Amino acid sequence: MAEVSKRTTISQTYKRTKEKRSFHLSLMVNDYSQLFNYGLDNPVLYCNGDSFTWGTGIGNQFAHPQFDFKKFDESRLYSTWPGVLGESLGWKFINDAWAGGSNRRIIRRTKKFFKEIQDCQEVKVIISWSTAIRVEYARPVLPSDTEVPYIKQGRTGPYDIEGDITYVQVHQSGLTSPTYISKQDKSYLKEFYLKNNDADLFIQYLEDIINLQDFLKERNVDYIFFNAFGNKELYKDNVQDTRIYPLLDKIDFECFMGWPEEDFCVWAYMRDPKDILPDGHLGVASHKHLAVLLKDKMKELSYV
Repeated sequence: MAEVSKRTTISQTYKRTKEKRSFHLSLMVNDYSQLFNYGLDNPVLYCNGDSFTWGTGIGNQFAHPQFDFKKFDESRLYSTWPGVLGESLGWKFINDAWAGGSNRRIIRRTKKFFKEIQDCQEVKVIISWSTAIRVEYARPVLPSDTEVPYIKQGRTGPYDIEGDITYVQVHQSGLTSPTYISKQDKSYLKEFYLKNNDADLFIQYLEDIINLQDFLKERNVDYIFFNAFGNKELYKDNVQDTRIYPLLDKIDFECFMGWPEEDFCVWAYMRDPKDILPDGHLGVASHKHLAVLLKDKMKELSYV
């Protein structure tokens, strides 16, 4: 009777998850339903990050998204590091990253994910933190948010839509796709970056790390953090800022791989400096190399 009740709860949770899924999510990640297969033996690998996790440029090496989207998307999912690592472990995996995504988005989506699955399945988490100078803000959905078929161009676009809310991903140099910036977005971007310098943003990034770290620890979730790019430079540039050090004392660096000198780009360049795609992202070989490093780290932490 208890087993039937648990299956019913899982079924209801799955239905609610599908109803609440973001506008783009069905195109961005593999199906959450794999988490609700009662009796699944292995953990599920949950990964989040920016384009270096989403896999910008990877799928395009196998197919053009406008002509064969299915092959493009499957290649992107399984040839980027979450897919390579998941296959190596023999685990199901979720790639919940977003090209151009901010660290605030990473926290929001990861927390939303855990609140929705209700501990139906054991999950291991790997977070690839984006550059600290990206942010997001929320506003009502505008018609223009859905007009551009970003996914058919092999990217996600700046607008992460959930229900009637658009979470806009912004950067100092402009939105991910500056052609489609609304006046409201431009106004927010200008005001935010006038009020916050790079040191302020680095402090916010450290607070983000602590925020998500504490959230996962409270739930006894095994996790690994690492940087995708950019943050080690901000650390060096602002090392004299006294606000940094009380925050560093709160971070569990045993679970933060490569801090502060290394990141995905460093590992890729050390392994194969020529494995760079035309848009500046890293190729399939670099993703495979990172998957090996992550698996070794998981073994070190006794996660596998």
